[in-house]
Amino acid sequence: MLPNRKESLKWSAYPEGVLPLWVADMDFPVAEPIRRAILERAQGHLGYPPREGDPELKEALLKHYGLSGEVLFLPSVVDGLYRAVQAFSARGEEVISLLPIYPPFLSAIQDQGRKLLPLPLKPEAGRYRMDLAALKARLTPGVRLLLFCQPHNPTGRVFTREELEALAHLARAHGLIVVSDELHRDLVYTPPAPSFAEALPERSLILLGPGKAFNLAGLPLGAAVGPRYLVDRLREAFHHLPFPNVLAQAAWKAGLLEGGAWLEETLRTLRANRDRVAAWAREAGLEHLPPEGTYLAWLGTPIPQAGRFFLERARVALNHGESFGGESRFVRLNFATYPGVLEEALDRMGKALSG
Repeated sequence: MLPNRKESLKWSAYPEGVLPLWVADMDFPVAEPIRRAILERAQGHLGYPPREGDPELKEALLKHYGLSGEVLFLPSVVDGLYRAVQAFSARGEEVISLLPIYPPFLSAIQDQGRKLLPLPLKPEAGRYRMDLAALKARLTPGVRLLLFCQPHNPTGRVFTREELEALAHLARAHGLIVVSDELHRDLVYTPPAPSFAEALPERSLILLGPGKAFNLAGLPLGAAVGPRYLVDRLREAFHHLPFPNVLAQAAWKAGLLEGGAWLEETLRTLRANRDRVAAWAREAGLEHLPPEGTYLAWLGTPIPQAGRFFLERARVALNHGESFGGESRFVRLNFATYPGVLEEALDRMGKALSG
């Protein structure tokens, strides 16, 4: 059953008749263990929780993601990106980010008076790959921070251990701190996505949250995991951290401990949707490399303003490629929806392209 329009940003932002495949949340209901945990927690104490957060949740997420280090709960992963830029760079400095990239990476840099130093992603041998040579040529001693994303949003690339180690070697040689957004790590179609912490444990801060894998964007919560000295600097940048949301903590813990079967079933649905979008893109002659993770398709079109074209001609809402630091002919399509909705959207878009 599709979400109630009044309850959903995705489904209420556009008029009736527009199929929304834009903002990155799923149309599927949450796992039953999560629903049950929220109800049980709501019947208990809803006052101030311990400021440091639920120790059982900390233990569960470290075990689930194979991480070690200090854990700091955050209002959201985006808040973590903004505060990391504040903590580990200064106004006027360059901050490295993959490009294209999820728009808050760019705004966290530019809104706080920093400059973007792009690490370009380019299609090569059937995958988007990092252009480390281009980055190395532009690195200066004044660059101190690299923002990373694994799995990558918007291309869906899952970087290999070898690729992470090559980037980590460059980061170590130049004394860079790496902040890695790993919000989509549970949503992969390849072998498990390695964490950047495996390649650079002493200089990496990993950002995690339940919003994508367990479809809990409306219960925002994030966590930073890493060495104590990095976690302490991030904490200082917040000045005053709010108490971690009690319902979000209960939901995340239930997802990690009891949501495995739901996640496996969800991934089967997402894989089928991913493959359907890939087949459609081939038939339509669009530039597309099927994502290895996430539920997002990155599509290159022959149309200069592709997002506007599909909204006006097909009444399908997609994210505009230029907001990701990419060309306007690219769009990001969220395929975490029901098959009937997806088929209708692809049919409309195909007719618009052929017409």
